Amino acid sequence: MNAPIPAEHPARALTLRPVIPTTLTVVYDDGCELCRRCRAWLEGAEQLVTIDFAPASDADRLRELGLDPMSAPAGDELIVIGDNGAVWIGADAFITCLWALKRHRRLAARLQKPTYRPVAKRAFHALSAGRGTISLALSARTEPGQPLCTGDTCQTPPTVAHPTSEIV
Repeated sequence: MNAPIPAEHPARALTLRPVIPTTLTVVYDDGCELCRRCRAWLEGAEQLVTIDFAPASDADRLRELGLDPMSAPAGDELIVIGDNGAVWIGADAFITCLWALKRHRRLAARLQKPTYRPVAKRAFHALSAGRGTISLALSARTEPGQPLCTGDTCQTPPTVAHPTSEIV
């Protein structure tokens, strides 16, 4: 018969408590306008877990994170790496980013549930599949370098009023 592990034994602490990351690094496509705006939104939001960013085009930074720039899906997929060694890709990475934000942690917990998880994955993949088109539209509507998001709110690009012409 196996004897129980004493409470003060180091192995007991490892088996009973998961290691929760204190810092997340988001690998994002810095050539994608939508991705850059999502980064700005995350940077401006109140974070419960520190979020750092690594552009997918920075091969040296990817190597520092333990990713092979030639084979990692960086740029094709959203990747989040925790300082605890955990890695999330795609929709799971998006949910992890929400979890790191004070305002959206409850939403992230809900999206992890079996009822909502498939919906969250489909929504993320649909957005991801259309990100090129969305990026083009965003680039055409705003000034380059102008921040879109600050804090938990996002600006709407100003609309241009077109003069109405009278029919003669």
